[in-house]
Amino acid sequence: MKTLIIRKGERLTIRAISTSTDDRGRDRSATHRFFEEHSRLRPDEFAKLAALLTDAANNGQPPDETKFKDLPGTESLYEFKTSGGLRLICFKDDGALIICTHGYLKGGRKLPKREQERAERLKTIYFQDKAAGTLTHAEPKKPTVRQL
Repeated sequence: MKTLIIRKGERLTIRAISTSTDDRGRDRSATHRFFEEHSRLRPDEFAKLAALLTDAANNGQPPDETKFKDLPGTESLYEFKTSGGLRLICFKDDGALIICTHGYLKGGRKLPKREQERAERLKTIYFQDKAAGTLTHAEPKKPTVRQL
């Protein structure tokens, strides 16, 4: 398994799990696809999420549950939240590292079971690969023109 950088700040590093490669062989993640889709469909909400991630990287985990919340009924899963319904599921590793599994658009009051199962499955694989020594935290090959 591989992770890709989302934000690196003074207090936290936020990464996304890479689950595939594109037709050019570049690593892809469900989180980055979520960013690409919602930056087009919901630019104002996406801007809030991007600002929240930058703030978290620089200042640490947001203490406000309207922005970052422990997901009840899960095995240490959390979510970054915007008021307009964008959700980014993540978990913590090694204190200053947050790993994002994927994002979704809130549709109801509770975390959909399918989204929870997906995040828990990716978290399990992540820690199995870490224990086996097969986990890679990839660094960008070159700076991007537009930071997600």
